[in-house]
Amino acid sequence: MPIYEYTCLVCGETFSHFWPSIKAAVAGSAPVCPICASPQTQRVISQVAVLGGLGGLTPGEQAAAKAQEERLAKITPQEQIDKLRAGKRRV
Repeated sequence: MPIYEYTCLVCGETFSHFWPSIKAAVAGSAPVCPICASPQTQRVISQVAVLGGLGGLTPGEQAAAKAQEERLAKITPQEQIDKLRAGKRRV
């Protein structure tokens, strides 16, 4: 059950239209404008919002981000290295 966006070529209004199926959207004529009732409307490409646990990343990007976090967690911070070196010098 797709929802497509249309723009009215007369008044410039952008609106959404719900179709019962993709087949109905392909076979049907463009809907009339809800503002000016003009039949001169054109389907436009909608903006897409991708939602996810890691800021909208794809599964591959999520795996790469997690792997990077794990690599960074294994790196000893410079502050800790300096403390270890200072302790080694004292002995």
